[in-house]
Amino acid sequence: MQLIRKSFGGACMVFKATMFFFLAVVSFGLASETHINAEPAHPTETNNAQWPDTQPVLRFAINHFPPYSILSEGKPPAGINVIAMKLIAERLNMRLKFFECPFARCMVLLERGAVDVFIGLTYSDARAEFLHFIEPSVADGSVQTFYARKGSETSINSFADLNGQIIGLTRFSLYFPEFDDATSFTKVPANSHLQLINLLLNERIDAFIGSEQRLNYLLQEQGLTDTILQQNYTVRDDRKVYLALSKRSEHSGLEESFSKALRLIKSKGVFETPYTANHSE
Repeated sequence: MQLIRKSFGGACMVFKATMFFFLAVVSFGLASETHINAEPAHPTETNNAQWPDTQPVLRFAINHFPPYSILSEGKPPAGINVIAMKLIAERLNMRLKFFECPFARCMVLLERGAVDVFIGLTYSDARAEFLHFIEPSVADGSVQTFYARKGSETSINSFADLNGQIIGLTRFSLYFPEFDDATSFTKVPANSHLQLINLLLNERIDAFIGSEQRLNYLLQEQGLTDTILQQNYTVRDDRKVYLALSKRSEHSGLEESFSKALRLIKSKGVFETPYTANHSE
């Protein structure tokens, strides 16, 4: 009988140990899945070194848009907008987290409230339905222009030259009213500037539109300045560019606080860069 009790006791111990291991594995798996599914985009480097985990999180949607936002594999986000957003988060006593997303995806996340802020949007009534446009503006507009493949028959010297063409653009972007409302040519939306470049190189579009300053920088970065050529037709878009705060963000009620922080860092020249100086000449 004593032998049976010892055997039974040993079996119980083995069973308990096995169950503990099983539950631990299952719990770890569930915790991991919950963490992964909670992130709507690809979060990257945060300023955890500056703020403890108890600080409120400010989710900053960011796309690769050099020189204002630069995303490089294996490196934390960099660029003018990144510096500005870090200073704003510090001023608001928040812990900044970056969410990398193509521009179109960033807009969807802002509308849903899955991220809090984005820098670099022009105002529209449609966007104002789900975004606060924080004053002051961060820029006074930009020059919009067109790009085509070297050696192609496409030549854009006036707005009329767009008629009948296939023109690529970034999904959800605004350029200038005449272009945004036009129907005399085909518009092909893409999720990013790099996708526009690929569409052009693969002859899926005749040309694409974008900010002169930013796209010239990107084409130089990609080594394509001799392959993709800027066209002669340009338009100055005087619509101001803003820091936008999602109305579905948990920080939506802090519109005035964001405005004060933005005004302070702008007064210190954060947005005045060599790129801006060159652009204004």
